[in-house]
Amino acid sequence: MLVVDRDRPVGDPDGESGLPCATRSVSAEDGPAAAAPVLRDGSGTATSRDTRPWEPLAGAALLERLRVTGRPRPTADPELANRLQWGIEQGLAADGGRLDRPGGGPVPRLVVTKDRLTGALACEAHHVSTEFGDRAPTAAMACGALVDALFRQFVTVGSLGDPFTDGLAALAVDDHQRCLVSWIETMPVAERQALRAEVERQAAGLARRWPRLEPTWLPRTQVAMRARLAGGAVELSARADLAVGRPTEHEASVAIVEVKSGVRRSAHRSDVHFYALVETLRHRVPPFVVATYYTRTGELDVDPVSEELLVAAARRTGAGVGALWDLAHGSEPRRMPGGLCGTCVALPECGPSGPFVRPPAGGRERGADR
Repeated sequence: MLVVDRDRPVGDPDGESGLPCATRSVSAEDGPAAAAPVLRDGSGTATSRDTRPWEPLAGAALLERLRVTGRPRPTADPELANRLQWGIEQGLAADGGRLDRPGGGPVPRLVVTKDRLTGALACEAHHVSTEFGDRAPTAAMACGALVDALFRQFVTVGSLGDPFTDGLAALAVDDHQRCLVSWIETMPVAERQALRAEVERQAAGLARRWPRLEPTWLPRTQVAMRARLAGGAVELSARADLAVGRPTEHEASVAIVEVKSGVRRSAHRSDVHFYALVETLRHRVPPFVVATYYTRTGELDVDPVSEELLVAAARRTGAGVGALWDLAHGSEPRRMPGGLCGTCVALPECGPSGPFVRPPAGGRERGADR
């Protein structure tokens, strides 16, 4: 018997983690060796290699990969949603009650997004240093914003004209993107041309590969999802690029897709798992699948939603909510050395020989994704 090693969990080279599998799509940049799946016999011994170049899914095949997971769709289970919520809230009630506000009075609401969650779990000191104020624009940020706008246009209209011009026009009507649009318009000519070329390349791939979605499937872009916990003291907030399917009361019927214009990162799976959790808490019915689509390469990572996925997402969210709550109420941020240190604005004060210095308050707080 031959087994094609194509679908494995991301970050698990042996495919034995027990986590829901994601589509292991390999880009052309990875080279021909990575692009060809290894064929193995029943003992696991490699026997031959398929030399056909990898091609990203497109059209009906891409849609089928989203719609058919090979697993039964979850059914509505209010008790599961209650357990997930309790698991997140129990940390806030520990240690004498984090929700008790000294001196009484209402507790300010803590808004938790995927970016805040990831930042606090990676390094609390780095998160505090970068939490306030606008991020400096970059070409990658501009490309992502433009491609997001083009994806919305393609899903709703079904066509693209001049991608760069259309994308800028869409961003120009969004007050939150005003600084980014101004930055793009003042880019040096060569850098602006390079950005245009990359946006046009990704837009062409999107138009060539992305399936047309029937109106009866109720495709929705930029879907705001919110779930309030702990009596409203905590709000989980997410904004999905695309949701497909009409919500029902008895069985999971919604697919959630996040679109990325950059390279694949393991954190992207945690992001869509967070989306699945928020959708489950707000509707008491989970989505049946969450996915990340990479317009740069056409790669598609798909995770069927299961109870195990939701429980793991709730544990991660509970840990992040606890950290963010303590930081919001004056706790000293913990320093956690890692890959963020080299570019952290807290250096050199934050290091083995110096204390962390909390930046002054007063910057604009980003309470929503993007």
